[in-house]
Amino acid sequence: MDSKIDVNITFDENNQIRVLAADKYRETENVKSETIDFLKRIMSFNEMVTTLIEVLETQGEKIEDAKLKAVGARNKIEGEEDNRRKREQELKTLINEKRLLLERMTFEYESLQKVEGEQKSTIEKLSNNES
Repeated sequence: MDSKIDVNITFDENNQIRVLAADKYRETENVKSETIDFLKRIMSFNEMVTTLIEVLETQGEKIEDAKLKAVGARNKIEGEEDNRRKREQELKTLINEKRLLLERMTFEYESLQKVEGEQKSTIEKLSNNES
């Protein structure tokens, strides 16, 4: 293994020892600076995405609540329609029962009037015969 490693040891303008050449060091520092800027932008983007997700989740919850309220209101309305139909049917049945009762009572009244008329007639005949 006779491999030679080309190492240049230099001093920079601040008299610090550098293993890399000055131009390579500047490129490395530029890449480092760009990487830090990129990371900052990625972190900022990540914060915006997190905020957006939170807003969307909140809106989603509001939409779900509104959906549930709408479904509940629709069910209540449908239930009310059924209740009204039931109540209407009950009232119609009650009206028919009362109408039949009225007819029976009217018939009975007329029958009793006939009986009363016959009895008055009989009483009158008997009264006339006694005199």
